[in-house]
Amino acid sequence: MRELGREMATGALQDARRLCDQDQVFTLQGREWHQLAGVVGSEYNTSTGLFADWLPYAGAASMLEMGCGCGVAAVTGALAGCREVVAVDINPHAVASTKLNAERHGVGDRVECVESDLFANLGPDARFDLVFWNSPFIDGDTERADGDYFADHFFDPGYRLHERFLTELPQRLTEGGRAFLGFSSAMGDADEVAAIAKRNGMEMRPFRSESFSVPQHEMGTAEVFQRAADERGEIVIDLSLVELVR
Repeated sequence: MRELGREMATGALQDARRLCDQDQVFTLQGREWHQLAGVVGSEYNTSTGLFADWLPYAGAASMLEMGCGCGVAAVTGALAGCREVVAVDINPHAVASTKLNAERHGVGDRVECVESDLFANLGPDARFDLVFWNSPFIDGDTERADGDYFADHFFDPGYRLHERFLTELPQRLTEGGRAFLGFSSAMGDADEVAAIAKRNGMEMRPFRSESFSVPQHEMGTAEVFQRAADERGEIVIDLSLVELVR
């Protein structure tokens, strides 16, 4: 189903570049969130909101949200009792948005916001009880301009980011630490990511998933949507939280 993901992500990227070019506030999980210009947010955080609700925070003293965006999961984790939360993003506007949201919701003292390319700017000894990444699970690419971070929200060409993340992840977990990816098997290539995980000593297991159907005619007239539709003319999309088990 990778072609479906590429088609959907291409359209979503165009919309994000148009709709996310100014500061705004959106509502998710019954809370209001800052979204600074240059950050993908608002309706594109729906999946993050689901995953943030599903994550098992109980017993986790430390948490890392990779690719934090507006920091929804990081703030939710801190509110759920994680004493030390690190929120990482390569996009400086996302880091600033997360800092604003942590302060807005009263957990600014527990959420450290770091501008980093994956783990690069974290201390060498940083370990976490809980790691979460709502990853850019579309294996594809698009034209990019300098300072344009929008494509990074959707696309990971050749799953090179996933390869780097999964290579370092095992050494970033505490003993008994747990790691989760936000994913979609309808749009991404779960088999390829599972193979990368296996090469790094981890198994990708389903944790929780929710699916919804969209009429094919609402998605568009492209042939890829026709091929993806079932006998009812519906396209089924899943939002899946998967666990990476050592």
